[in-house]
Amino acid sequence: MRGRAFLKTKWPRRGSFYLRDRMYFLILIGPPFLIIFVLTVVPFFYSLFLSTWKMNFAMPGSEKFIGLGNFRYMVTQDPYFWTIMRNTAVQVFGTVSLQVVIGLFLALLFSRANRGMNIARSLLMLPMMATPVVIGVIWRFMVNPDFGIVNYILSLLRIPGPDWLGKPGLAMATIIAADVWLSTPFVTIIIIAGISSLPREPFEAATVDGASAWQSFVYVTLPLLSPVIWVAVMFRLIDAFKRFDSIYIMTAGGPGNSTETLNLYAYNNAFTNLDTGYGSALAMFLFFIIAVISVFTIHRVQRGGDA
Repeated sequence: MRGRAFLKTKWPRRGSFYLRDRMYFLILIGPPFLIIFVLTVVPFFYSLFLSTWKMNFAMPGSEKFIGLGNFRYMVTQDPYFWTIMRNTAVQVFGTVSLQVVIGLFLALLFSRANRGMNIARSLLMLPMMATPVVIGVIWRFMVNPDFGIVNYILSLLRIPGPDWLGKPGLAMATIIAADVWLSTPFVTIIIIAGISSLPREPFEAATVDGASAWQSFVYVTLPLLSPVIWVAVMFRLIDAFKRFDSIYIMTAGGPGNSTETLNLYAYNNAFTNLDTGYGSALAMFLFFIIAVISVFTIHRVQRGGDA
């Protein structure tokens, strides 16, 4: 009887399952996709459209389509553009290189299975729990020439404390130090994960061959970790180029324009000078730089980090 009842059961056709799954898929994925589309894709193409216009909200009625005119002005006529690019290169290279070197050292230190390493790793992540705006405010108070703790410690050592954010070279160095303190734990965590996944056989073979610890690090650890390091470099390069909030809080691009990066320069043109067309062109140029860097680093990761 049970067999006959099973055979007489009216099962839904395959097409109904397919349509129901499609409906659930659209219900669950549709709204988030629409939100992401509205918040990212639409502003991108609108900014791309604005970059082809000469448009300044301070002069209504002066809008004019100029095609690539903003980009030509950027490269050939803007008296500040190449200074801004130099500042950006110094800031990005300084932060990323220090973060990778220090992060690799800390990863090798904290990857050891010693007592208390879990606590040390947890403490290492503390800077990542604060937003860049908060970090900028904290560092601005720390290096204040009048009541900052940095100059107070230097005074205890009989060393006169400088105006860290008031001198061009020191201001850029302070900005780099703040970003290194904030984001080095991110690099460290990525490399620790890479170290924990490395095979043991190459290290055992190197030990049998009589390789020293330094030789094992250079010829075994680094080549095996190369793809992981390139992933960390890619994320940090993208974030360093986009860095805005902490720089704006600490120096706002000053003194002069010695710490003004491309991201901050685009913001100042679009929202301070109200030159929306040129600010959009600068933003598109920044997007192009980040896209090229992303493609290059992804290619290196796919090749295993080989040169």
